[in-house]
Amino acid sequence: MTTYTVAVVAAVLLPVFTAVLVACLSTNPRQRADAYRVLARMCSTVEKIFRRRS
Repeated sequence: MTTYTVAVVAAVLLPVFTAVLVACLSTNPRQRADAYRVLARMCSTVEKIFRRRS
């Protein structure tokens, strides 16, 4: 893999990984709800990108 590919993959996966950890491990219900909203927004954005390409 090229350095650019690694950087893009890391830039995409790091926020997802962080949101999943917060959603699973946080004891604060507001933080969990925010993390789930962030995950939903990321999934929605990815879905829109793939719909435009096809």
